[in-house]
Amino acid sequence: MIKIKKLIPFFLIIIFLNNCGYTPKYALNKNINFSIELMELKGDREFNNSLKSKLTRYEKKDNSEKNYEIKLTSEYNKKIKSKDITGLAQEYELVIIVNAIVKSDSIDPKKLVFEEKFTINKFEDSFEEKKYEKIIKENFSTAILDRIISYLMKL
Repeated sequence: MIKIKKLIPFFLIIIFLNNCGYTPKYALNKNINFSIELMELKGDREFNNSLKSKLTRYEKKDNSEKNYEIKLTSEYNKKIKSKDITGLAQEYELVIIVNAIVKSDSIDPKKLVFEEKFTINKFEDSFEEKKYEKIIKENFSTAILDRIISYLMKL
């Protein structure tokens, strides 16, 4: 039993010193040499605020090769997907559609459409449902931003 107690700190040190292999998403990708200027943002306020805060890391840089101007219009819908016997909603489908217009000096304006969907069950507590819906909007903004960045990297 004494040997096991002496080995526990050793194993804990190994576990804490050995990382899980996490690297930031774009840390290894050196091709992100562009900047994004958000010209216009319309639509769902919560989603847009989240997306705008995530876009700030790509704002104008002095050493960027390409500068893109983007206009975004978002449309958020919460549709009833299924109802129970009494006619009350049981499942909702959350849909975000983002229309983007990308302009640059080197390319003609491009029109892009991004869409994300997610299905949730109705919560007993409406406050918890709103809170969960807000988390889903955050996730939507991350997914849409990733798709926009991927598209701009291909240009």
